[in-house]
Amino acid sequence: MKVVIRKVSLIALFCLLIVNGVLASQGKIIEIERSIYIDVPREKLWKITGEEFAQVDKWISGVNASFPIEGSVNGSNVKARTCDPSYKGFKETTEELLVYDQANYILTYRIVEGMPGFVKAGANTWTHEPQGKGTRMTMHVKLEVKGPVGAMMKGVMKRKMGTIIEEALEELKLYAETGEQHPRKKEAMLKYKKERSKKEKKQKKVSWVKPFRIDHSIGEGWPVMVYGVGKQVKWPCFFV
Repeated sequence: MKVVIRKVSLIALFCLLIVNGVLASQGKIIEIERSIYIDVPREKLWKITGEEFAQVDKWISGVNASFPIEGSVNGSNVKARTCDPSYKGFKETTEELLVYDQANYILTYRIVEGMPGFVKAGANTWTHEPQGKGTRMTMHVKLEVKGPVGAMMKGVMKRKMGTIIEEALEELKLYAETGEQHPRKKEAMLKYKKERSKKEKKQKKVSWVKPFRIDHSIGEGWPVMVYGVGKQVKWPCFFV
């Protein structure tokens, strides 16, 4: 009797571990979906979202600059893009196309690198469905978090990504319908330019203390030490 009870207990424990494992695995996934009506035909919208996939920095405030990675996926102009994001917690991202279905106006890309450390994987699917004279644009983001930090940050990440998608759709709608950038995008670009200007000034200051070099082509028979930004001093150099 004791043996039977022990076996039943072990089986129950084994089943419990399996269930917990499945639930834990499911609990690592975050899914967010948002959609918006855009008053342009999906052929016109696809040109912005699909054909100009690598030029997302034209309209979205969360990307300061984007660059193409050569290649093609099922007829796409690029195989991936790199983005310099303005979102906090994100580094430079590489986003690789997985699905490029021009016939059905669907694309999916995965984020290869640049996500916060507690995010194991991420993908985004964009669908373009005809609605009246316009298009119902949907973005579906799927993220997989990892570790205890991921478990704690899951709710925060879901809310944050929900806001990011909502803002992206608003910005895309304005750009597609009018050709104008959203005020958030304009503000983000001004901030980005200011930050770049500050970095360039810092680099110039640092360059004044760079080690000198010897330039024999300047001066009248004297080697010239050139250092900093265009600053030149003639000095005899007997060791050259």
